[in-house]
Amino acid sequence: MWPRAPGCAGPGRRSAAERYPDAVGSERTPHWQTEAMEAKRVAVVGAGSVGGVFAAHLSAVHDVVACVRRPFDEYRIDSVEIPFRGPANAITEVEQLPWDGPADAVFVGVKSHHTEGASHWFEPLCGPETLVVVMQNGIEGRERLEPYVNGATVVPAVVYCGAELLAPGHIRHTSRSRLIVADDPAGVRIRELCEATPLQIDPSPTVSTSAWVKLGLNSVANGLTALTGKPMEVIAEPGITAIAEQLLTECWTIGRLDGADLDMDGIPHLLAGMAKGVGGRTSMLQDREAGRPTEHDAIHGAVLRKGVEHGVQTPTTTIIHDLLAAAATP
Repeated sequence: MWPRAPGCAGPGRRSAAERYPDAVGSERTPHWQTEAMEAKRVAVVGAGSVGGVFAAHLSAVHDVVACVRRPFDEYRIDSVEIPFRGPANAITEVEQLPWDGPADAVFVGVKSHHTEGASHWFEPLCGPETLVVVMQNGIEGRERLEPYVNGATVVPAVVYCGAELLAPGHIRHTSRSRLIVADDPAGVRIRELCEATPLQIDPSPTVSTSAWVKLGLNSVANGLTALTGKPMEVIAEPGITAIAEQLLTECWTIGRLDGADLDMDGIPHLLAGMAKGVGGRTSMLQDREAGRPTEHDAIHGAVLRKGVEHGVQTPTTTIIHDLLAAAATP
């Protein structure tokens, strides 16, 4: 029987910033284990920033293949917390896969809007015993991946990992390497897979709440930094703070109707903590600067769809979504 991993600490009844420390940049010591385990077949589809961090550290323990668009032969993770340098097996074609059968685990690191374009990887990589870990923004990862994975078990993850892709295989890592997953057999297996690495996997009985917390934070941070072209401290600007409060209130109002335990009274304190992330560059800001498509549909679009489902009006989120959509259109 697989060992049961401890879940995340349950939320308290204090401020939102105290209940959701990930939002204000608190750090936990990475979970390290030194016990050897059998090497598994692991594929990382989309080894960009977050995917690259996970692929690199998993490659020190398992037989890892990075499925990518641009090949590279070395992982280089520039990081104070979890530096890494080592050889990479990065392939660009399905025919290059080194295995005859499915992988034991597939980590999905492509952005949500690139899922369909990467779907050709899932046919040979996935089988009924495969675990597919969705490292994408939003709350619709299971629905997005299940049509492509041949009956594999899809494990949606809430991702906290600050990273920026500098070149293929070369990543600047700034904070954490944490996934929050469901506290079920699949989540525990993912934690065990990563035990001999610094990657932190937290099976949690409150993963739904964690997903809504992150969706709200993404709605604020990604949307407002991408539209203003400024880093996280833009949230402290008076007019922007008011918009941020409206975005988070809309998202979390819907989240509570969806069953999440969210502290609405702590929103101002939480946003004040987020604004202290001086120089923090969100993934959507990086995408806008590079002229790449953004994840506004996976983030703000998810809020809009859930708002319709629960009968909640979302005027501020609608404006932010539509502005981002317009900015992404040539």
